[in-house]
Amino acid sequence: MDDENVVSVRDQWQSLLDNQTALFEKTITRNETLENRVDELEREVGVWKAALKSADEHRRKLEKDIHKLERNIGALKDDNPLLLCLIDGDGNIFSPELISMGQAGGHQAGMLLTKSLTDHVASLETNKISGRAQVWVTVYCNKNGLFETLKNNNMCTAEQFDAFVMGFNQASPLFSFVDVGIGKERADEKIKECLRVFTRFPQTARVFFGGAHDNGYISTLNYLQNEGLLHKLIVLRGYKDQASEVKNLKLPWLEIPGLFMSTKLYTPPKPKNLTLTSISYPTVQPQDFDKFRNKQTVKRSPSPAISTHSQSLKPLTPDLPLHRHKPPPCNFFYLSDCKHGDNCRYGHQYILLPEHIEELRTTSKKWPCPFINRGSPCPYGESCCMGHYCSKGSKCSFLKQKKCKFSDGMHRGYKGSRKASYDGSTPEGTPDSRSYSLPSPVGSPTKSSYGGATSPGLYPSTSSSRSLLSRLDVYDDDGWSAE
Repeated sequence: MDDENVVSVRDQWQSLLDNQTALFEKTITRNETLENRVDELEREVGVWKAALKSADEHRRKLEKDIHKLERNIGALKDDNPLLLCLIDGDGNIFSPELISMGQAGGHQAGMLLTKSLTDHVASLETNKISGRAQVWVTVYCNKNGLFETLKNNNMCTAEQFDAFVMGFNQASPLFSFVDVGIGKERADEKIKECLRVFTRFPQTARVFFGGAHDNGYISTLNYLQNEGLLHKLIVLRGYKDQASEVKNLKLPWLEIPGLFMSTKLYTPPKPKNLTLTSISYPTVQPQDFDKFRNKQTVKRSPSPAISTHSQSLKPLTPDLPLHRHKPPPCNFFYLSDCKHGDNCRYGHQYILLPEHIEELRTTSKKWPCPFINRGSPCPYGESCCMGHYCSKGSKCSFLKQKKCKFSDGMHRGYKGSRKASYDGSTPEGTPDSRSYSLPSPVGSPTKSSYGGATSPGLYPSTSSSRSLLSRLDVYDDDGWSAE
């Protein structure tokens, strides 16, 4: 019995010893694992500490760069601020008193601008611009067109106008009077780009905008508003009435007394020469538009060959499109010659500016020339005021539906033409563009040439008129027809 107890006690001790050994081994293994993990974490912490140190150094460097840039920007704003002035010279027209003074008037206009702009900026409570601000003024205009308008209103001579421009350019190295040439949007395009580019510059403290008379600038002004730059803009008022869309922006404005004209100039159309050829000379008439639009016969009562101008002249309604006037302006009266005179259903009494004439010319090209539309050559060639081709060409959707007012042959590149296509060239024996031209539009030179000899007047000679009439039938309700 004693032997059995001894064996039992020994087995118990052996079991406890085995358990203790296993526990020791497990503890040792766990300690080794934890030690390895601690080493790994220490290395990771070291990496993060190095990254943090590098980030701190980079942050401190960036703070120094930012501080340096802020000082530079502050120096640009405070030490050399720029006052930019952009003027649409076709709308903001300098006063005739200054222009008539010639070169002295140009100098005086420059001094008025400089003093008024700097005084206005200095009076702003939120602005801290020093007295060293640079005034940069650029006037964009169609110089020849502007002079013609002033001359037609008896406001200056060519010598006075040229001397005024020279005096303005000499008033300051940063003053420029830029001639953009003929074109409705030429001045607008340059001013729009200058607004987009220069308004962003930090040294540009204020931009004085002399073009609030034109709604065409609204897209650029909206862009500046979206970019948060509209607060730099100040309207330099010429006309008292601003364009409706520009007025809705409620921009601050500055008016300089005696610098610009406060009312618009209108140039009445020049009376046409009353000659024998002007009475017998055939032209495409306004009713041709109606025939192609409505496909109806237009009945007309006999009327004089030219307008007697018995209707009183009147300006256009502001902000109302030309085609919405009642009646609309007569395309042929302003672009060519309307033989219906005062009996014409369209208006002859409007006072149109050059941009209105250009709009009429563009619009009239959207309607087909009746000569070409019937497959006959147009005697006017490239001088014809109506369209010889559909602007959509072979891609015209109405052509595929056989509903286009232009015939098949008037679509460039269309292979299914049912009639001959003429490109506006004139056949042998018909006056061409070199020897014959339509009457000049309003504001254009009133000289025409025939046979290489230049002579005054709006119409070709009697012999050229007879030559043209010999190739044409009379004008009936269906339009002109070739023999």
